[in-house]
Amino acid sequence: MSGLRNLIREIHRRSMWQVTGIYIGGSWLAYELINQIAESADQPWLPNVALVLLIIGFVIVLAAAYVQERPSQDVSQETVEASSAHTTVEPAPASAGLFTARNIIAAVVLVAATLFTVINTGIWTIGGSENADLAATPEAVPPDAASVVVLTLDNIGGREEVAYLSEGITEEITAQLARVPQLKVISRTSAEAIGEYNLTIPQIADSLGVEHVLEGSVQLFGEQIRVTAQLIHAETDNHLWADSYNGPLADLFTLQEDIAIKVASALTSAVGGIREINEGSRTEDPVAYEAYLIGKSQLHNRSTAGMLAAVEAFERSIAQDPSYAPGYAGLAMAYGLLITYGHPELNGYDLYRLGMGMAKRAIELDVDAAEAYAARGYLETKALSPAEPIEADFQRALELSPNSADTHGWYGHLLVREGRYDEAFSESGMAIEIDPLAPGKRNGIALDAIASGRYEVAIREAQRTITLEPTLVLPHFIQALANLLDRRPDTCLNLLDASSPGLQAMCQYSRGEVARSMEMLDSLKSTLGSTNEPASHVEMLSYRDIAMFYAWIGDVDQTLDWLEGGFAWSHNAVEFRFIDSGIFDKVREDSSFRSGLERIRTRMRERLLEATG
Repeated sequence: MSGLRNLIREIHRRSMWQVTGIYIGGSWLAYELINQIAESADQPWLPNVALVLLIIGFVIVLAAAYVQERPSQDVSQETVEASSAHTTVEPAPASAGLFTARNIIAAVVLVAATLFTVINTGIWTIGGSENADLAATPEAVPPDAASVVVLTLDNIGGREEVAYLSEGITEEITAQLARVPQLKVISRTSAEAIGEYNLTIPQIADSLGVEHVLEGSVQLFGEQIRVTAQLIHAETDNHLWADSYNGPLADLFTLQEDIAIKVASALTSAVGGIREINEGSRTEDPVAYEAYLIGKSQLHNRSTAGMLAAVEAFERSIAQDPSYAPGYAGLAMAYGLLITYGHPELNGYDLYRLGMGMAKRAIELDVDAAEAYAARGYLETKALSPAEPIEADFQRALELSPNSADTHGWYGHLLVREGRYDEAFSESGMAIEIDPLAPGKRNGIALDAIASGRYEVAIREAQRTITLEPTLVLPHFIQALANLLDRRPDTCLNLLDASSPGLQAMCQYSRGEVARSMEMLDSLKSTLGSTNEPASHVEMLSYRDIAMFYAWIGDVDQTLDWLEGGFAWSHNAVEFRFIDSGIFDKVREDSSFRSGLERIRTRMRERLLEATG
């Protein structure tokens, strides 16, 4: 027992308890730091190596602390005096040594301070790019085990003529996987956008809410193509499946289907969801295919310029291969979206006619053309056509392609139109889950929220749209309008610039600045032509804003006059979601307004029928 007591006394005398505690605390901080660095650098082996080194270091530190001599605190005074009697030289103070408590505490404090400085000054950000949170959805959605994002396949060699193949194979594998109902597949829009950030595989998966990532490469050798692909479980970095394919370029569609089937098989037993691509949706013409891919990319750019570029590309595609159904479906979607974003020459009725014709042709060429059904449903929703056949189109599109973010979002617009708000936001939430980085999807939700009176949602989604694409005009308008409807006219004014004089006038009127608001409205009117109808999409928007101003102040006759003028240019002159919103509350129940609005809409329907023959 005396030996044990002596050992304990020595451990205490040499401060080994303090050394142990300080080392464990410092090791924990260091291990956490290394874990974060390993995650950001995609080096999963680092923490294991660090743990081994820390354990070895612990043994060394304990040994060093034990052999480090420390002056005893209970040596008797007589011993000191006796020692001093034998020499006139003062003894040198005992060396403090390297592994004293003071030195170890200083080292731990230094490491902690360095860690704090690095993290908080942006030299290194835990979790990667600060932009990664753009994928936030309206409601938190837990990741689904059967979920995947297909990253753009690397173009080995960087040859320009291979670039369209890399994009195309990625597009088609994504489209094929999107047909499996049991899979959650992230849209190409968000998959492309996430590539702009310097994120690791785990960070990409976390940002997009998926468990798996498919990556690979494409290489061309004459008329032979080599494609490699690997499916990764992001959290563990396990490679669930990997393969490579070598074959003639002519077998490209078969190769794409083969990859999609194997990926789906690795994730779910429902491989039956992969359908063979119909002949009408295939093209062996590389020029037609490349033009189609360019059109698809431009289609995601929700602006007039983007839609016009998409139209030009899709027209080149079908000119090269007149039997290529996806080219016609793409045109139908582009013409439909131009009704909202505006064409420099064509009015809304012309765009409706062109869009419906292209959707019809696509379905004639391929009865499984999901995008054509979705485009037709979108066009008919804007035309205020009966809900039942529109809903059937959207449901058919989702049966063929359950992971189409566009279809989920547009179906949500129809449900808002019909007053089925909870169902609508369920659909739009699904659109965001599939395509979290697409500004158009969030813009659509913001408009749906205006119609349903959910102004905080409208403000939030408009802000997120602006973050994703600051150049878009409509989300700025929606954000200001939502604040006005939520009785915050001052905030509304602060958010606006000279591009929205009509809405500015509404905000000023709500602040009691009636004379100033009327001056601004008269100024807006002075910019219009001498006729009673708009001569362009831009003028139509002014008619819309003036009609909304008069509805806001409760002037029924003026509201109807300006509505009638706007609808002469387009059946979508004033969005049904604006008319159904609080903007029109002061005139909605007036019998003259109701009958006048029905008269305008009857004429609108007649023109749409005339347009389609």
